[in-house]
Amino acid sequence: MMQKLFATAALTLLTTAPMVASAHHSPSYHTHHHYHNGGPNAYQGPRVGLGISYLSDRYTDTDTGFKLEGGYDFNRIVGFNLSYEESGYDYYGYQRGSVDYSTVKLGADLGYAFPLSPSVSLKPYISLGFHRTTEDERWCSSKSCYSANYSDTNTYYGIGIRLTADMFYINVSNEVLKFDVGPYRYEPDQIAVTVGLKF
Repeated sequence: MMQKLFATAALTLLTTAPMVASAHHSPSYHTHHHYHNGGPNAYQGPRVGLGISYLSDRYTDTDTGFKLEGGYDFNRIVGFNLSYEESGYDYYGYQRGSVDYSTVKLGADLGYAFPLSPSVSLKPYISLGFHRTTEDERWCSSKSCYSANYSDTNTYYGIGIRLTADMFYINVSNEVLKFDVGPYRYEPDQIAVTVGLKF
């Protein structure tokens, strides 16, 4: 399900990009943003955004969570990223409980921002870096309730695509977290769609 969401969002981004670029090519369009002026700083600057996030693997599909992100683009190729994401799910049966995940990520994206117009660019990229993920579990039986907490600092890698138009951007990413909890190792996908401002 999450892979379908990622594919749908990426397809929407790719099909929207030409229309946005066409609109920004219109003679009646004017902007004071640095993309319009071009030059060496056209693809450089900070950005901040928010959106939705999920965790998904063979055993887990979380409910819709949220993502807060900030970053800095050094040029067309290299960008710096810092983000915080939360998601989780509830379960019922013989026992009832919940599992919540929170992730802090620090890393970089490497790609190329293709100019679609003087004020629009599209950047496919690969991402890599470090994450700190915490898993909080709470469950109750008929007699009592319990809780457990697990954390791991590890690496992540992934792919994404970012459409920037003037001071706005849309970002779609699918990043794989290496997560070791005691004797267990797994690599859930963290899938996110965010919108934000580019300064």
